[in-house]
Amino acid sequence: MNNKKKAGPQQLANIIERTDPLKGFAYRLDFSLPFIATAIHAGHHVREELRPLMAIDSDQRKFEEDPCTDLMIKGLSNAVWALESRAVCDLNRSREIALPLTPERFWGTLVYKTLPSPEMNHKSLENYESFYRFMETCIANLLDRFGICIIYDIHSYNISRQQAKGIESPPVFNLGTALLDKSKWKSAIELWLEQLGTISLPGIKTSVAENYVFSGKAEFCRRLCRLDDRILVLPTEVSKVYMDEKKGNVYPEKLQAFKNGLQNAILSHVQLLKKLNPL
Repeated sequence: MNNKKKAGPQQLANIIERTDPLKGFAYRLDFSLPFIATAIHAGHHVREELRPLMAIDSDQRKFEEDPCTDLMIKGLSNAVWALESRAVCDLNRSREIALPLTPERFWGTLVYKTLPSPEMNHKSLENYESFYRFMETCIANLLDRFGICIIYDIHSYNISRQQAKGIESPPVFNLGTALLDKSKWKSAIELWLEQLGTISLPGIKTSVAENYVFSGKAEFCRRLCRLDDRILVLPTEVSKVYMDEKKGNVYPEKLQAFKNGLQNAILSHVQLLKKLNPL
């Protein structure tokens, strides 16, 4: 990496909490443990220049976003979360299809009644590139220090959409492992599934599945796994049982339980991996 890419977090002792200059994402980092928790679809912001062009409103965007997944990871020693809506730019797709300029790129929904200008699109893709440059820098720092980096890639999904496909009882947690090297990461994957199963939620029976509603084949996992074989990405989907997915109302007690449970699971998982493979 060149010096420009390394202009991000370099200190290992201090907590760094900032928003990217392009305002596409924010982060809190101290590099004390070999992991990063991410919420790349948590963002809801749309730049002012794009709002008049959009055919969808805030509620329609929120249905396709992953509301509150940023709150689930905030407070961890290493966390990165999106601020900009995936209706502007989807960080989990390749650069070529990251902008939802056609209904096919947004679950059949028309995002723009008037397409953004090339300059606007360029600005959106600048945010995309800035995010991936930043992630690569963070990961490089952790690999240099620990020789390993675990990415807890946290998402949420619409229960109603899975039920419409004929899945009567979608799992509370789904881990996508289709892109992972299971011969190398078998123990780490099994331990993460076990940790998810220990999470207690009020009024909800915890269920965990692997590659059931999602298989983890999206760009974020694909791109980061290709960087180095010492990187493990765990694409983890949380069902939207913590909110009314259609009205957008959040259930505070359930959200807090998800936050506590996921953060405890992440920290326990990291410590278990350290015992298996002393760092």
